[in-house]
Amino acid sequence: MDALTSRQLPAPDKVAVEINGMLIFVPKNATNVYLVQAHINPIKPEEVSGSILTTDLMFAWTWLIEGLADGGWGEVVAFDVAIKKLPRWSRSLGRIDGPTKYPHPLRHTPVEL
Repeated sequence: MDALTSRQLPAPDKVAVEINGMLIFVPKNATNVYLVQAHINPIKPEEVSGSILTTDLMFAWTWLIEGLADGGWGEVVAFDVAIKKLPRWSRSLGRIDGPTKYPHPLRHTPVEL
């Protein structure tokens, strides 16, 4: 059995959360994790070209807007991580269609709640 190094162990005040095969260590008092998925392949628009997990909602939207500068589409999904083993629920916070750089207006489609 391989011994875990100190770099692989989370800090005592953090817990591991896995969403869609990605792992992130979040503070134990975190309530949400945001999964961002960008789809920028014009030949296969359903294919995920890039994705991140973050606990920072503003970073999630900024990453997506910058990723879609030349086209494509992407979405931000919020996961409830109050129960740390598995998310209790998830909901899409909306979709952005690119391109997103000037002179193109930012096209955001909110999800009906």
